[in-house]
Amino acid sequence: MFTPPQISTNNDIKSRSFIFFYYNKKRLKFYNGNSINLPIFPNHAQTLKERSKLLLKLQQEYHKALLKDWSPIKLEEVQPARFLQDSFLSILEEKMSSPYSKFYKRDLKKVCEQFLSFIPKCFLNAEVSDIPLDIIEKFLNQFKTSGRTYMNKRRSLSIFFSEFVRKDWITKNPINKTSKQKIKAKLHEIYSEEQLPHVFQFLKINYYNLYLCCLMTYGCLLRPHQEIRQLKLKHISNDFSEILLSGAENKSGKIRRVHIPNYVKNELCKQTSAISDPEANIFTLNSKEVYNEDYFKTQWSRAKKQMLCTGLLQKNHTLYSFRHTAVVKLYRKTKDLHIVQQLLQHSNMIVTMNYLRGLGETSNSSLKDLVPELSLMNE
Repeated sequence: MFTPPQISTNNDIKSRSFIFFYYNKKRLKFYNGNSINLPIFPNHAQTLKERSKLLLKLQQEYHKALLKDWSPIKLEEVQPARFLQDSFLSILEEKMSSPYSKFYKRDLKKVCEQFLSFIPKCFLNAEVSDIPLDIIEKFLNQFKTSGRTYMNKRRSLSIFFSEFVRKDWITKNPINKTSKQKIKAKLHEIYSEEQLPHVFQFLKINYYNLYLCCLMTYGCLLRPHQEIRQLKLKHISNDFSEILLSGAENKSGKIRRVHIPNYVKNELCKQTSAISDPEANIFTLNSKEVYNEDYFKTQWSRAKKQMLCTGLLQKNHTLYSFRHTAVVKLYRKTKDLHIVQQLLQHSNMIVTMNYLRGLGETSNSSLKDLVPELSLMNE
């Protein structure tokens, strides 16, 4: 015995809707057509109208199945259990085999290992839906010493639970109920016109590879730790006028063509004069070795200590300050956000505006002169 399926929904597109009915006096609800082998997913809809249409179809198809003696009870009995540990490892395996960045994969792998090591063993083989919210919160609270670290962990952990929701292993993402922390923006103080030549001179004499990296960060607006560190001779045109990076070789994911100013060109010509192998890295000068990800970070840490002692720079000057200094100069010279966006390879103008706002270059007060004027008639 069963009752006709009914729809449960509301006007919030973010809220999950479903159909429900009673079968042998037991109330059952279904969010999609998986149980009757139909690809109907109302909660994946982008609009309320689309969701309503799919819910109606879901209702009709379940009614048809019930009339044909389909039994949801039998289906319920053979549903595989979704154990927490297996579920996490399953999602991790999917992500590791997908074309995401190595940093994205690294963060997911790390948070997966940390979370599975943290939770009590009794929950490892419990259902995904049985994990208490307080355990998730206790895990995240370990990282509250830094707002950035906490939010990064929270975001990475949320990816797993979002996948569980997408696969309908759980109905809601519990991470949404956890607290957020405000991330304090790191200040990359820009260099003054007087400082810049002296800093470059110090680096050229004492840390040549770092000097070349900083010069390219400033002159080519490339990112030091990935785009510059992994540069090969093949990325530089024969006349040393430009650098060409594929989408996989830079953060934007798009093909990037960068002009090389003369002061960078001269140094690159000297640096690469002894190599001919297109695959050779411009810093290690061979094709079999690339410095590790922390190479320039370590070099900068050592150089900064020395320059602080001599007063060449201040505490808030960082390796990224060279890029930020160039961007501020460019913006002050052109006042053209589109040009800045194109040179930085930002995905959209909002990212560029946030970038400049973080440098203190855009604010409400700076836009006051652009407010349209109006002369009203006297009464």
